[in-house]
Amino acid sequence: MKVTNPRVTKLERQKGRRKLWSVFVDEEFAFVLDEVDLLYYKLSEGSEINPQRFEYIRDQVVFSKASQKALDFLSYRPRTVKEVEKKLSAEYASDIILRVLDMLYEYKYVDDALYALEYAKERVNAGYGPFKIAWELKGRGVEHELIDTAIESVGADFVKAAIAALRFKYRKKPVLDAEEKGRAYNFLLRRGFEMDTVDEALRSRY
Repeated sequence: MKVTNPRVTKLERQKGRRKLWSVFVDEEFAFVLDEVDLLYYKLSEGSEINPQRFEYIRDQVVFSKASQKALDFLSYRPRTVKEVEKKLSAEYASDIILRVLDMLYEYKYVDDALYALEYAKERVNAGYGPFKIAWELKGRGVEHELIDTAIESVGADFVKAAIAALRFKYRKKPVLDAEEKGRAYNFLLRRGFEMDTVDEALRSRY
């Protein structure tokens, strides 16, 4: 019985990335290649691919390009696992993304626990409370347990952080009248501080 080779059934130019092509093999998305690689590996619609070559392209060429894209993305600033996954998802299949994430985790390029801790420290120093910090980390795909642990590990005095935010906002002038106190109250709530923390900060008259 004759075994048929995988066949390229569709080549689709990516929107906004004119030199990148989505390659579909046997009617399923396989990987993304640039024009140079398409020509080098002689891939065109209807062409057959030797199974060994198909595996090589997917497991070596595409994986290498995906890894480099992830490393470039991480070179600007630390990222969460979810952010890297989202960045790669437009161009790469899920199995390739999982391999890249495993590699990044193994070599400590991504670590959501450390990311959450450093992010929480930075935002506390910038005058934000635990609710705001948790909301932002959740938006970056960090798991709930890691967020709680990070905020607890920072060991911040959120009353002092709220007072510091007030001093910066009002140029060290104490909030006196009721109307201004209401604005200050809402300001601290928007910054993510708990109500009890806000009340204590305002009572201090800093």
